[in-house]
Amino acid sequence: MKLLVAETAGFCWGVRRALDQAVDLTKKTDGPVYTYGPLIHNSQVLDELEAQEIYAVEGLEQADGGTILVRAHGVRPEVIDALRRRSDNVFDATCPLVRRVQKALAAYTDKGYETVIVGDDKHAEVVGLRGYTRDRCYVVADETEVDKLPSFDRVCVVAQTTRDDRTFERVVARIHDKANEVRAINTICEPTRDHQTETIELAHRADLMVVVGGRHSANTARLVKLARDEGARVLHVETDAEIGPEQFAGCETVAVTAGASTPEWMINRVVTKIRSYSPEARSTVRTWLSHVSSLIVASNGYVAAGAAALTLACVKLIDPYATAPQGLPLIAVAAFFVHAMHAVNRYMERSPYSGWGTFSPRGYQRFQTVMMLLGVGALAVVLGLSAWVGPLPFIVVLVSGALGLLYTVKIIPLRWARHLWGVRRIKDLPASRDFSVAWGWTLVTAVLPVLVLHAPPLRGAMVSLFAFLLVFVRSALLGVRDVQGDRIMGMETIFKVVGKRRTKEVMVALTGALTLLLGAFEWLLGSASLALFLLPVVLYVCFISWLYERRLLPKGPEGELIVDGQFILAGLMTVLWRVFLV
Repeated sequence: MKLLVAETAGFCWGVRRALDQAVDLTKKTDGPVYTYGPLIHNSQVLDELEAQEIYAVEGLEQADGGTILVRAHGVRPEVIDALRRRSDNVFDATCPLVRRVQKALAAYTDKGYETVIVGDDKHAEVVGLRGYTRDRCYVVADETEVDKLPSFDRVCVVAQTTRDDRTFERVVARIHDKANEVRAINTICEPTRDHQTETIELAHRADLMVVVGGRHSANTARLVKLARDEGARVLHVETDAEIGPEQFAGCETVAVTAGASTPEWMINRVVTKIRSYSPEARSTVRTWLSHVSSLIVASNGYVAAGAAALTLACVKLIDPYATAPQGLPLIAVAAFFVHAMHAVNRYMERSPYSGWGTFSPRGYQRFQTVMMLLGVGALAVVLGLSAWVGPLPFIVVLVSGALGLLYTVKIIPLRWARHLWGVRRIKDLPASRDFSVAWGWTLVTAVLPVLVLHAPPLRGAMVSLFAFLLVFVRSALLGVRDVQGDRIMGMETIFKVVGKRRTKEVMVALTGALTLLLGAFEWLLGSASLALFLLPVVLYVCFISWLYERRLLPKGPEGELIVDGQFILAGLMTVLWRVFLV
């Protein structure tokens, strides 16, 4: 069975922008954030938002005081005024493309034009748009309703931003017969247009079209209608729980798309389940490999092995002749520390719906107590090991662990945070996750060996920089995965701070810096240097960066296995260097 997945499926940028703004507001207030109307027509995402103290209210009486955010659909101007009379903290997340329609309607109304909106009269966006015409407008769903309109002298016609081009064009053509002057402004947004075009194309190529999205989502319902109008058999589902193998019997090609309110993690779960119905996926070997990869990633065993391998490389960069009694305790400390921190953080960031990218939420809920106990056990082991190595390692591990646990804690009072751009937690700092993870790993994989092995200052700084750059690349790549997967987060990753294009530039700069750094090691240490053996690690980083750029890297545990493979490769190349050249 061939599976086609729409590239345009999922959140539009206006929805993502409103979600980011809502999450960002939670760090600037002690109380909850209220959105005037639901930010998104998806019950699973709304439940995730409520877990972060972001609640939807439907009326002015419910929005009395507190922090209020106007959703991407926009509202009537008098509603904004009323909200601002009730609260001093009102923020507007109206989509800029919707605001463009609001301004056009207000301008033409002021010029004396009658106005017609092509859209759903009860949709939140259209309700808001009417307010900018002072209710001197008409709303039609399609061309069949044009006959009910009066004749016009001058009329301006706009569209709800999620309407379709064909309906808008047919309405405008009919209105030309009823007006002396028609100003038609096609205000359907480009993401909607691209999404609908791709849906029509896929409908022609598939035996079955699966549309993922909320039952109350207007744009999802429109995608269903467009596909059916093209003669396709359509299955509309909200979650993966609504599909079964019998629905795909006899299908050679299945296409999947989703509404603008559907997060990518939900699309991925539907796609994964559909793939499981193909004969290839039912292979015993393939199923066994999938379960094994999920287990070693979800248990944090693989990331701990990566930390051990990176520490081995750092130890040998510091002292090529370091003995096993010198290196093994440092390797063990790094492995247990990274395991403990990842176990605790994944437990704290778990979600009842999206999980955390590598393990299904139901699977995680089944094993979350075991995972947490393993993490606590690893923390106890690392504290004991570091104390045995010496008081300085113990202090380094203790401070690093404390900072990791404080990552999500609001430690700065709100009155002070207002003067610090709303920063109350380490998590609130721009790109905080990428820098925190890189620094935490660097402390135990490089700085600790530098201190214990008494490395010269220059060499110690170079080794620490090598570890930091490598781990930062890893964190940035996984951050791209989380953002592309529509995980609800603030500005924790470099991708969210600088955007896609600049993130690509950052990755190129980091790989260039790694190459130069290893070259500097080669120059300092001579031709037998380990640095030369570590150059394939840089090539591997370039390769996985290319996979992310092309969106070819597997999602889920397989993708994380590949990303963390850079550390395993560093350890392997160190072993080969030790065997052949030392």
